[in-house]
Amino acid sequence: MCGRFNYSNTKRLEGDLPPRYNVAPGTNILVVNEDNKPQVLNWGYSPAWMKSGMIINAKRETLKSKPTFRHHTKAYTLINGWYEWKRDGNKKQPYYFFSKKYDTLFIKTLIKDDCAVLITTKANDNITHIHNRMPLMDSEIDWSSFNKEINDIEIDFYPVSTQVNYSKNDDKSLIEPLI
Repeated sequence: MCGRFNYSNTKRLEGDLPPRYNVAPGTNILVVNEDNKPQVLNWGYSPAWMKSGMIINAKRETLKSKPTFRHHTKAYTLINGWYEWKRDGNKKQPYYFFSKKYDTLFIKTLIKDDCAVLITTKANDNITHIHNRMPLMDSEIDWSSFNKEINDIEIDFYPVSTQVNYSKNDDKSLIEPLI
């Protein structure tokens, strides 16, 4: 987790980005910063010591011990769900993860040099057979719980089309369950 997500129910904030069903690293994402203001940032951080690539996720369990994340600010990234892939032989089947209870989920996020890095944690027991990590989320923006390390949101999932494998594909069909 988390390499792609859906943020298509964009009614939560004014001045929001357009609906997107296949948000990929290296693109702009919407966060709410510690001043409770919406902010558009690049998803992924490339520290000076890194020769190539970028950091898109940070493990909650090792966050405090990594010098890379010193001097960050806190934020929440708004999503409606996210994708993970399960390997089945030579194929990878994408799955869509979401909450039936909450339309919008809020991923705990770090801001570093105007870039966003999503915080992940161990996956809930009901989804570990697909992926062992998931975003660290709240059901609402709650700065008092930001440093708490629990994920108590019930997550549902279903398989989706492999069209989500291509980041340029970006329409509602990506979140529709396979029949």
